[in-house]
Amino acid sequence: MNRIDIDFIMDSYEGAIPNYSSAAKELGMWESEEYIFDKYFEKDKDILDIGCGAGRTTFALYNRGYKNIIGLDLSQNMIAAAKEINKIKKYDIEFVQGDATSLEFEDNSFDYALFSFNGIMQIPYSKNRINALKEIRRVLKYNGTFIFTTHDRNEEEEFKEFWNSEKERWNKGLQDQRLYEYGDRITGSKNEKGEIYIHIPDREEVLESIVAAGFKLVEDFYRRELFAESDKVREFSGECRFWVVKK
Repeated sequence: MNRIDIDFIMDSYEGAIPNYSSAAKELGMWESEEYIFDKYFEKDKDILDIGCGAGRTTFALYNRGYKNIIGLDLSQNMIAAAKEINKIKKYDIEFVQGDATSLEFEDNSFDYALFSFNGIMQIPYSKNRINALKEIRRVLKYNGTFIFTTHDRNEEEEFKEFWNSEKERWNKGLQDQRLYEYGDRITGSKNEKGEIYIHIPDREEVLESIVAAGFKLVEDFYRRELFAESDKVREFSGECRFWVVKK
């Protein structure tokens, strides 16, 4: 049985393009995102929006006055969807296909970077996620800021029984053999909308990855601690932890 790889990740999001396009056109930015980006980003600086999908955060930032933005996504079809919306809106935003673990930008290219909607945790294997963090740090300028989100498996009471059972499966070697490490999940179904891979960390794991990549933690918070998002936002996204780190 093959391990989860980049082809699986790319294929899994083909069916999600209409949903992401709709979010880019209609949902826009979450209240929590508005808060964190306005707190740490200046509007005349250079921003890299990693895992931009069809451009939900990219367009929302542009509409808030952040004009020097590049949107990047692993999926060429997601980028095509973003470019189509960009054309309709008559905006001047650059969208490019790219891999967060091997960014095709020069060192010190951006003042800020973001990786929204838990996207960094859809990179399989911890060493690859740390490589992505190192690449993001590389392309940031001195003292540059990176903002991203993750789930937190210790914060959701309704999943604690699942994670306890999952730990037993890993200890016994009975886990899904496509996975790499405890915390990995494959959700969905082959027969419906498709299977989705995501890693669900705890806070300590993310802190260790931040340090391993050479970042310094500035702030982190669990979304619901500070914000009661709209029903539409909560339907689109699960609860998450925001992370703000600096180079």
